[in-house]
Amino acid sequence: MTFLFLFVAMFVCGQDYIVLQNRAKPTKTKKLKLDRVFTVKTNNTTYYSEIINVTDTTLSVIRKVKTDRDTTYTYSIGKGKDTTRLVPLYINDTSVILLTDIQYLQKDWFENRRWIEPFAWLGIGAVLGSVALPYAVFYKGGDEFKNWAILEGVLIGVSAPAIFIGTRTSKYDLKNKWVFQTRK
Repeated sequence: MTFLFLFVAMFVCGQDYIVLQNRAKPTKTKKLKLDRVFTVKTNNTTYYSEIINVTDTTLSVIRKVKTDRDTTYTYSIGKGKDTTRLVPLYINDTSVILLTDIQYLQKDWFENRRWIEPFAWLGIGAVLGSVALPYAVFYKGGDEFKNWAILEGVLIGVSAPAIFIGTRTSKYDLKNKWVFQTRK
């Protein structure tokens, strides 16, 4: 019994990445860590989840499934008015996908995208600041317009490249370019 437990523990703990091999250049491989969130596109469905298990023929992902039960929430809007709302319950379920059904895998370049947020606010500020450009031209003249346009250009010049790089993804086409490499 102990041997069986250790064998299963090795199988679960030992699987921390998958290897993709290029079809045209078999020496070119990519290691993808399984602690990331992937977009897995199959023939008829798209999953956005972590990959929890890979075998020689299947890949397992976690997805949310709606149950037949509902949860009731009661809350007061005003004096004496209670509102009841039915909300469906969801549970986590494992979906097993055949490797031959997968069209592509896609992952983000960066695991955590929180660092993009300040640059996004700068970009929003540049867009909202362009509303003030007619005011600057009409009331302050051409010099104020030139200063304001320079500020807008700097805001866009700082925010756009960071947002562009931070939202990139890597896509691995498993129908034409990549294939899962089995471990030996």
